[in-house]
Amino acid sequence: VIPTSFFSLPDLKILYLNNNNLIGSIPPEISNAPALRDLYLNGNLLSGVIPEVLPGALLTLEDLLLSFNDLTGTMPSSICALRSNSFPPGNLISLHADCASLSSANMPEITCVAGCCTKCSHG
Repeated sequence: VIPTSFFSLPDLKILYLNNNNLIGSIPPEISNAPALRDLYLNGNLLSGVIPEVLPGALLTLEDLLLSFNDLTGTMPSSICALRSNSFPPGNLISLHADCASLSSANMPEITCVAGCCTKCSHG
């Protein structure tokens, strides 16, 4: 389980929790980290949907790695809006998720609109 208290730390810039066999969901409290630049949650056992980001939150986020988990659903538009190619441009450069199909018959675990995810894996 990801401790929500991490996201209350006002100076938290980097949080690498990748490859830790974490279970549970991504807490909506990720929106509460004003200085967060890198959030690596890849390679865990996280499930559920990716939470929306509150307006004006995570404006410093550059890397969000969510691949190789059991997350489902659609990448929230509020996260796609953080991308550097959005208008107005955000700072999010890398957004990795399990959005690649294994074959034409299989649906991806995460649906990403065009231009949102920068790397799609086969979770």
